Amino acid sequence: MSICKYIIPLLFIFLSGMQDLHSEKNAGRIYFNPESREGYFQGWNFYFKNNDTTIFVTFLVSNLGPGSLNNGISLYINHPKTGKYYRTKEYADFDLEATAKKFGQRSGENRMSQDGSKYMIEMKLEDLELDMKWDAKNKNIIPISGGNYPLKKWKGFLRADIGFASSPAIGELRFKGEKFTLVGDGGMEHLNTNVEVYKFSNSWEILRAIAPDKSSIYFGGFNSSKYEPFKRIILTDPAQNIILEDDVATTKAIKSVKNSFSGYTLPVIQELTLKKNKECKITIEDNKNLGEISILSNISAVLKFFIRLFFAKPYQIHFQSKVTMNCGEKKWEFNKGLHSYYLINPE
Repeated sequence: MSICKYIIPLLFIFLSGMQDLHSEKNAGRIYFNPESREGYFQGWNFYFKNNDTTIFVTFLVSNLGPGSLNNGISLYINHPKTGKYYRTKEYADFDLEATAKKFGQRSGENRMSQDGSKYMIEMKLEDLELDMKWDAKNKNIIPISGGNYPLKKWKGFLRADIGFASSPAIGELRFKGEKFTLVGDGGMEHLNTNVEVYKFSNSWEILRAIAPDKSSIYFGGFNSSKYEPFKRIILTDPAQNIILEDDVATTKAIKSVKNSFSGYTLPVIQELTLKKNKECKITIEDNKNLGEISILSNISAVLKFFIRLFFAKPYQIHFQSKVTMNCGEKKWEFNKGLHSYYLINPE
């Protein structure tokens, strides 16, 4: 079998409630939804954080490369005992267990699953094991793309949803014969498209932030040097009901800094304006680096060759952020934010 069958899924590995809430009427479709089209791709990104630990886990499945339903996982941990730990695994279709229109996936010995409002992952790698559980009770799915966003040039679509956010989480990390209990919070995001992302975008970002009263703001989308970029803002009340959603009209970098790890210049303070709610202005300030990943750092020479055919400099950079939103007389402040950049090609 061609080696592409195993390694092509890793090209996109960096793109990382209750049953009635997670339904089609609430922009559901975070379940396994395979297509026969070559560009089909789905990815689920789980995150966890507390005072001393940051974790990002990605599950994916795609038709990229020869064959279909190629799949894989990635795991990033920054923990006092593991340090900065990053691993990836690639699998073929016969290693995949997933049922259409149901949430869940098994890739090799790695699993993600759902039981009511509980979402679980089980990771088994050569030198580390991780079990995590998030309780997304009373959390609505947040449709960050507003449903299927049309990619008209390719007669395709992009769909991005936040499955749940700011949910309590517990877990166990087993590393080099030691066990560590993890208690904190986090969430999960889902991306589904049938067009290869490198064709229409150069970089992606997503921001999730929560206020002291539990209201939340979400911001996400992609940049492109050839086509129109797409970014949206969603604001929710403490009960996770959407009270404002709008496309971003302008993005202005107030202060930018060259990231020494990736070589990219990234805004550390930026201002956003909205298309419909023109009186609103959002300021995002990244104030602490939570994690940096070079996608080329944990893969074989052959896989590096294939990735470089499509992506010049693939990196993930994650920040802790502060967000303020002013809409006339109304103002919101979100001090607990997680801002992630998924960098593909220099613009």
